[in-house]
Amino acid sequence: MRKTAFAVLASGLLAWGLWGAAQGNLTKATIIESWFIHAESIGDPVAVDKGFYKEAGLDVTVVPGGPGLSPIDRVMAEAKAGKLVLGIDYPYNLLEARQRQKLPLVIVAADFQESAMRILSWQPIAKPADIKGTFATWIGYDKPIKAVVGKGWEKQLQVVNQQGDPATLGGWLAKQYPFASAMIYNEVMVAQKQAKEKYYVYSYKDFGVDWPENVLFTTEDVLKKYPSEVRKFVQARYKGFRYALDNPQEAGKILAKYNPNLDIPFELAGLEQIRKIMVTPDTQKNGLGYVNTAKLQKMAQQLQAAGLIDSASLAGFVNAIPSGVK
Repeated sequence: MRKTAFAVLASGLLAWGLWGAAQGNLTKATIIESWFIHAESIGDPVAVDKGFYKEAGLDVTVVPGGPGLSPIDRVMAEAKAGKLVLGIDYPYNLLEARQRQKLPLVIVAADFQESAMRILSWQPIAKPADIKGTFATWIGYDKPIKAVVGKGWEKQLQVVNQQGDPATLGGWLAKQYPFASAMIYNEVMVAQKQAKEKYYVYSYKDFGVDWPENVLFTTEDVLKKYPSEVRKFVQARYKGFRYALDNPQEAGKILAKYNPNLDIPFELAGLEQIRKIMVTPDTQKNGLGYVNTAKLQKMAQQLQAAGLIDSASLAGFVNAIPSGVK
């Protein structure tokens, strides 16, 4: 009788302790997005709103990005202050910063298994040599087209900053330049509505450049200090993405809380495009956030061949954490 009572008491204390931990002993964490909160970052607001982060023992702040705001710089600043921080950026920007600035950046997961970026052109393109003249893209997004052309790209291309409404496509729509960058979940959809003449859309895969995008990263020090918390963060984050993909209408309402200026039907149409590059045979087998190191190695080799980085080594650059979310 006394043994049973003790077991019940112990069980109650354990449950109370777990409840207390869930309510008051959360570890603060920050996720720094690469851009304003919209469809591509929907997993984080949903993970916060649905309590997935709290279930993992984390109190997560979602920080939007924007023009002139470097996720790398912001993550480094938080990490140097000893905080638990992660960010989203493109793997080629991270590898360049790791090599040339000696920043201890580490990839732990990858949202997009292939590029969401497309090439818009007013003329047909059969081979890289056909991409001549002014190519408009955004700051930090120029390495894929340079890798397509290869070493000596500057003799063939003049890369300029893409601008003009709508959705930075104004200059291209006005034919100020022949080529422009476009995301499948934004500018590609805008071009379908706005372009009045025949145009062409190409994937970078058409020219042999097939790289992951929107990778989740942190620093070596953060991984060392918060190994368990980073693992739980990854798992909760992709639960958020999975929930958003399965429940887009509800996810859209959550997204609107974080960014009331969004056109939610447009964002949800974009989310369906994002689904195509997040849910792939690789992620169906290995879980959302899967890191394809073979693709990253090919990326490094192509960047080096184009003279954009000094080495194709990925030593210390990848510490993939499985999400377990399919």
